[in-house]
Amino acid sequence: MSVPGARVSYRRMALRNQIVGVIRFSFPATGGFAASRLGAGALEAMLYDPARLDRRFAWFEGITLPSLAAQTDDAFRCVILAGETLPAASRDRLRSLCADHAFLDLCLHPAGGPLSSAKRAFRQAVDGDSTHVTGFRLDDDDAVARDYVARTRARSDALLAGGFATGPTALAFTHGLSWNLRAPDRPFHALRETCAPSVACAMITDAAIATCVYRYNHRRIASFVPTFLEPGDAPMFVRTLHDLNDSGRTVPPHAEALETPDGLSVLAERFGLDPARTTSLMAPDPDGAGR
Repeated sequence: MSVPGARVSYRRMALRNQIVGVIRFSFPATGGFAASRLGAGALEAMLYDPARLDRRFAWFEGITLPSLAAQTDDAFRCVILAGETLPAASRDRLRSLCADHAFLDLCLHPAGGPLSSAKRAFRQAVDGDSTHVTGFRLDDDDAVARDYVARTRARSDALLAGGFATGPTALAFTHGLSWNLRAPDRPFHALRETCAPSVACAMITDAAIATCVYRYNHRRIASFVPTFLEPGDAPMFVRTLHDLNDSGRTVPPHAEALETPDGLSVLAERFGLDPARTTSLMAPDPDGAGR
């Protein structure tokens, strides 16, 4: 109850914006993927095929994880979202990776909707004193530049401080690299997206995370929430193409081919990847489709 004539003082709450990523690793989502149309048993049989899991781990450990470990700003968390039915050997392998990397957490979740499971994964990493979360999405076969977390923090903090992120607000970098693992003769293309790319797209929310970046198709996210796009002068993401892509990725027609030595240099310098290891991940497309 207010007292007439009493002096009331207000103190602006200090902002604490936490950077958190979620990576879905062979998660049996009931929506959001072409494969989600399969029945539960068929979906898990496809996702958990031993040969497929071996390839997913090779890409995750050789592409995605090194780029995260190389971040210039290491004050972030990243949660691996996997199904609780994932085979025990794979669960143990993910736990071992989490033990080796302080920024990694593992969230095992029942098969379900992509939004509810992603929100749970984000919440698992949120600290109690955070006021906001900038949550980014990253696939388990893609990579982010070494300064991705630093730039994402700087941009999201500025948007919050300036009053431009009073509700859910998206943030993405549109300059990246396309890497076709099934076309070793010409694997690399530089590209600039005209909308928020699927790779490392982030969303600023309050710490309650009533929604998250997985709520919207990345190509339509600006139709629903304010979206900040930054082109930049250096590639900020790597998007891989291979025969296991669920979305049928292709090299965009406007992309510019890079000579292989130049592409390998970009992977090493901008993304912290080992050139010898990345070369070993490439093999001709068995169908010749170059997807």
